[in-house]
Amino acid sequence: MSVRLNMPARYPRLHCRTAQLLLFVLFFCAKISQAELPTLGDPTLDSISTREEAQLGLYYYRSLKASLPIIDDIQLNYYLESLAQKLITQSDEAGRKFTFFIVQSPVINAFALPAGYIGVHSGLFLDADNESQLASVLAHEISHVTQRHLARMIDESGSSIAINIATLLAAILVGSQNSEAGQAVLMGGLAGAQQSSINFTRANEYEADRIGIGLLIEAGINPDGMVEFFEHLLDKSSGLQIEYIRTHPLDINRVTEAKNRIKDEHSDLPKNSEDFLFAKARLAVLASNNNSLRKLIAANEHNTGIIADYLRAIAYTKINQPEKAITILEKLSNQHKHPWIKLALADAYYANNEMEKALQHLEQMNNLYPGYLPVTLAYTRALNADNKPERSIELLLRQLRHDEYAEIYQVLAQAYHLNGQTSAALESTGNQYVLQGYYELALQQYNNALKDKALNKTSRARLETKKDELLEIIKQRD
Repeated sequence: MSVRLNMPARYPRLHCRTAQLLLFVLFFCAKISQAELPTLGDPTLDSISTREEAQLGLYYYRSLKASLPIIDDIQLNYYLESLAQKLITQSDEAGRKFTFFIVQSPVINAFALPAGYIGVHSGLFLDADNESQLASVLAHEISHVTQRHLARMIDESGSSIAINIATLLAAILVGSQNSEAGQAVLMGGLAGAQQSSINFTRANEYEADRIGIGLLIEAGINPDGMVEFFEHLLDKSSGLQIEYIRTHPLDINRVTEAKNRIKDEHSDLPKNSEDFLFAKARLAVLASNNNSLRKLIAANEHNTGIIADYLRAIAYTKINQPEKAITILEKLSNQHKHPWIKLALADAYYANNEMEKALQHLEQMNNLYPGYLPVTLAYTRALNADNKPERSIELLLRQLRHDEYAEIYQVLAQAYHLNGQTSAALESTGNQYVLQGYYELALQQYNNALKDKALNKTSRARLETKKDELLEIIKQRD
C-alpha cells in the first residue's frame, strides 16, 4: 500500500533584505507595548517566576494564534494531544497542563513556548514517516517545557523580556514562511548574546534528547524514531534550509549520543499506529488548497488501501464533491471500523444535504464510541443544526465530566441559545474564553449572565464565584 502525500506548495519566497527584517522586528517591538504585555515586575531582573512564565506563555500563544494559520480540527488536535499525553504522564510533571496546536506551514519545525504551549508545523508532521518519529519530536519539546529551557534562555540572554518576546515571536512568524529569513531575525535580535548562551542552548538540546528518549521508552513507543528523524533531517539538510535544525542545533555527535542511549530491547517497541496514518492523511488534505487537492486525488487514484481511499474521500468532500466521497466511504466503512472513516462519511452526508442520514450515522457512532470527543462534537453540532438542542446539551454535559475543552463549551453555548437558555449560553461562552485565556471577555460574559433576574440562587452563586476567581487572576497578572 502506498499513499502519495504531496506537500502543499511552499509559501511565496520572501526576499527579505536586512532593512526589511529590521523593520519587521521594529514593528513587533512597537506592537508589543507595555500596555499589552503582562506585568512581570522589574524587567531587568535576572529571572522570571513560574507565574510570570505562565503569563508569558499565554501571551506568546495568543499572539501566534492571531498571526499564524492554525489548523483547527478536533480530530487532529485530539490525536496529537492523546499521543502527547502518553508521554506527559511519564514525565516528572504529569499533572501539568499542556496545549498543543498545529501551524499550517510547509516548513519543517516544532517549537515549545513557556508554560507548556507546543506548536508543530504541518510540514514536520507530514515529513514524519511513522508515529515514533512524530512522538520523538513531541517528547523533545515536552522536555524543553518541563526543564524550563526557554525561560532559562530568556534569563541568560541579558536582554529585556520585551525585546526577547518581540524577537522570538518575529522569528517564529517569519520562519513559518521562510527558514532563512526567520533565522536572520532570530540571530539579529539575539546578536548581543554571549557564547555561553549558545552553549547553553546546545546543552538544552542534549538534555531534551536524553529526557525525551526516557519518556518514549516509558510510554511504550519505539525510541528509534528520534534517531531516524535526526538522520533524516541531516540527510535532507544537504543543500536545503531546514528550520528545525536551525532552531534545534543538530550534528552527528548529537545523533550518536541519542543512538547510544537506546538499548537493543527498546527496538522491539511499536513504531507506528493506524491512528497516525489516518491523521497524516487528514492533515495532508486540510493543509491543501483546492488545486492541490485535485492533484492529491489524481496522485492517489490508482493507489490501493484504506488510507489512500480515506484520503481521496475526504478530499472529495472538501472540494464540494461529497457524492464521490460517499461512494468510497460507504464501501470503506463496511471493510474497516476505524471511527475516522465513519466520521468522514457523516461529514459527506451532511455536505450532500442528507441530514437524516448524517444524524442516524452519528447516533450509531455515539453508541459505539461513547465519550470519544470527536464523535461527541460531530454529533452535537449536527443536533444543533437540526434544532435538537436538548439532546445536544445532555451529551455535552456528560462529556464535560471527563473532558474540558473550549470547543465543548462553544457547542454547548450554541445549544443553550437554541434552547432559549440565555444565561446558560453566556456562562458557557465565558467558560470557553477562560480556557482560551481571554479573561476579560470571559468576565464580560459572566457579568451579562448575572443580569438575568430569573437566575436561581445556585446558578447565581456559581457565577459570582467564577467572577471572583477571574478578578483575582487578572489582579495577579496586572
